[in-house]
Amino acid sequence: MGERPQIKQNYPSPRWSMEIPDCSMPMTFDTYSKCAYNCLYCFAFFQKSHTLKGYNSKKNAGQIEIRSVDPKKVIDLFEKAFAHDESASAVQKQFFPYIQARKIMQWGGLADEFDEWERRYGVTLELLKYFDKIDYPLSFSTKAAWWTQDERYMSLFRKHKHNWHVKISIITADDHKAKAMEKGVPSSTARLKAISNLAKAGIHVTLRLRPFIIGVSNDWKELITKAAEAGADSVTTEFFCMESRADAELKARYAAMSKVCGFDIHSFYMKNSKQNGYKRLSRKIKAPIIREMRDYTHKLGLRFHVSDAFCRECNDACNCCGVPPEWNVSQGGQIGQAIIIARTKGEVRFSDIKPEIYKFFNGFRWASAQEYNTGSNKARALKYDMTMAEFLRNNWNNVKGATSPANGYGGILKPCGVDENGDVIYKYNGK
Repeated sequence: MGERPQIKQNYPSPRWSMEIPDCSMPMTFDTYSKCAYNCLYCFAFFQKSHTLKGYNSKKNAGQIEIRSVDPKKVIDLFEKAFAHDESASAVQKQFFPYIQARKIMQWGGLADEFDEWERRYGVTLELLKYFDKIDYPLSFSTKAAWWTQDERYMSLFRKHKHNWHVKISIITADDHKAKAMEKGVPSSTARLKAISNLAKAGIHVTLRLRPFIIGVSNDWKELITKAAEAGADSVTTEFFCMESRADAELKARYAAMSKVCGFDIHSFYMKNSKQNGYKRLSRKIKAPIIREMRDYTHKLGLRFHVSDAFCRECNDACNCCGVPPEWNVSQGGQIGQAIIIARTKGEVRFSDIKPEIYKFFNGFRWASAQEYNTGSNKARALKYDMTMAEFLRNNWNNVKGATSPANGYGGILKPCGVDENGDVIYKYNGK
């Protein structure tokens, strides 16, 4: 095997997830700047459409600039964190408390770390060798299958049954529909085989049935059954969300999706979603399907996890990705856990989730959070001195805010008073 081709290594990662208010693994990491796959439903397409237009991994891979992280810089971050190195940059220090606590890093947020770019450049493999060395906990999200038959990767994964978790994304058991929706992605059959390969190696594997697309994912019982037979121990799901601020390129993708779904998906989402911008469908549509999916998954003996905000109360644990609950997942610092507490106790207070929020997110400003989309200049100016922890507390108490517990979760949490600290108390509305 000859030398690997060169790649520009200046992509910034890790970053803080935009889902930080309700994410149990908010430090997210991508090896590459773009995904080699071309899924019609890609939620990152709106953000990156200027570079993804007309892209197909097999035909045009050599025509698009692709960047990766610099492995040396990633390793330097973790080494300085564990050494409590005061010479580290301000950006590096944002992640120090999280890394020092050995919290799980989410790998594969906006791009696939095991896709065709990885087969060509091998940057993920280079970093895996380092994370193996320091025994760092990781949760991977991927559609790729080839690497589960490559001993360079599997020899490392077999050593980390205790702290490396994999989510394999599949939206349907129908290979024909999957191929139409996910250009360049291995077949559903191949991905089920990947689940089997990992499970046989003793790795915790989750079927990532995301996004759930009406008209495509209707065979979910067949898919979950096959995943269970392959060795998956959990399922996670979330409905497809549609970006209504679509340009011509994005509308063309929705038109192609509509042909597979059998109905006009753009019109359907516009009619059945109240939100501006990012359309999420109503709870009335989602809840019956998700509850039935939960019951069926439990019947098969698997854990069930939901990242869909409107049905987070159906979650078996605070983490929505299927990570084994006994692992070092951020338990108390986010709204997902607040919902679990409210479901158990009848109500929840900010003090219930405050300790981890202030432990991990009070050391840096919201306006300077690494790769976090803070929106407009006006918003940054108004919140310039606010720490990320203070931002999360403000989000908790802003009952009119779109992402507050009062509005962002389908009404499952209802404001019912204020505590001695001036923070809103929420009661569980489980009807």
